[in-house]
Amino acid sequence: MCADAKTPTVYTITDIQFCFSQDRLWRKTRSTTTYASCPGVDDNRNFDFHWNEVGAASYPCSDVYAGPQAFSEPETQALRDYILANADRIKLYLTFHSFGACILYPWGYTSELPDDWETLDALAQQANAAQVAAGGPSYEIGISTNVLYAAAGGSDDWTKGVGGVALSCTIELPGDGSQGFNPPALDILKLVTPFFEAVRVYGEYIAVNY
Repeated sequence: MCADAKTPTVYTITDIQFCFSQDRLWRKTRSTTTYASCPGVDDNRNFDFHWNEVGAASYPCSDVYAGPQAFSEPETQALRDYILANADRIKLYLTFHSFGACILYPWGYTSELPDDWETLDALAQQANAAQVAAGGPSYEIGISTNVLYAAAGGSDDWTKGVGGVALSCTIELPGDGSQGFNPPALDILKLVTPFFEAVRVYGEYIAVNY
């Protein structure tokens, strides 16, 4: 869960403790599975929208294990419940991951574009231009399947397809360090600060249109 490029930003104390004490780049939850030596589910394959169709696995030892069923994990349940409870208020969903310097919008389960892809793409282009002007690298833009890889059961797909939040995007921040996922502490600000201007673009769009 610490480093997966496609993981929701919902963590338990157990997950965080394990990352710090055992495996810095652990990407799954810490729930018990049918294989005692292979705990955990990839949270971002666990959402109930085209769950486990593509880019996911049924084998618990896989890094992209989708779980025994959709929403098997308390982390995904918590995010689901929050979004559904606030469906009338949430207008934008941004989930931040690393690494890759991409702005991705649904879908992750198919290469077909959503009906409103032009809106999503135009907004992503504006956001990218703003962060480039602030000193960031140019991000690749497009649907998750075509730009990164196919991955069904992600939080961004579910939030748009079921949660009803039309503007749903995954942000892959730039990588650095020996494996891309673990930039030196001194480099973190230079990686994230320019992108705040992109977030500002999204915020201003919501303020004007809603």
